[in-house]
Amino acid sequence: MKRLVCGWMVLVVLGLMPAAAQEDAPVARDKVFLQLAVFPPIQLADADADVTGVRLGLFSMNHDVTGLDLGIVNWTTGDELSLQWGVLNKTTGRHFGAQFGVVSLVGDGFVGWQASLVNLDSGQSVGFFNGAVNMAWDEAVGFQMGLFNYAHDFTGLQLGVVNMTQVMTGIQIGLLNFIHSKETLPVLPIVNAAF
Repeated sequence: MKRLVCGWMVLVVLGLMPAAAQEDAPVARDKVFLQLAVFPPIQLADADADVTGVRLGLFSMNHDVTGLDLGIVNWTTGDELSLQWGVLNKTTGRHFGAQFGVVSLVGDGFVGWQASLVNLDSGQSVGFFNGAVNMAWDEAVGFQMGLFNYAHDFTGLQLGVVNMTQVMTGIQIGLLNFIHSKETLPVLPIVNAAF
């Protein structure tokens, strides 16, 4: 029940986070609608500028990004609210929306849909995570689907070849399923569950 309440709290806070992030900003940064980049510093706007609109580039780096984010390497040093597609997607802060690529990294929580070959998240994450490897280093709520799924503290459904959690509230379906905090039968083939 605690995890369910935590998941709902994350969703409620989601509506408040973009506004709160703007209020907490101690430095006034330039805001641009369009960012075109080869690599930093060869880009239209500085790396510390915020993009609200479209970011396109081979290697783009900006603070906050809101909108459409397409490129080979998409690097956001703050928060992102976007549809993001790239070979490498890295958001140092929080990411809200969708990420598609080869590798997607989020440092302070993800909310939405991650569909990359490798998805690595820190912070509280909520959503649908599908890729060959899905790893949530902290708390995650939702659905992980891949060859290898890991979460430190997971609430929801893990569907994969190997599923692993430290703490689980939900169901694992796969060839090998590990719930480390479970005292009885912590490892089971096909289905494992903890509530």
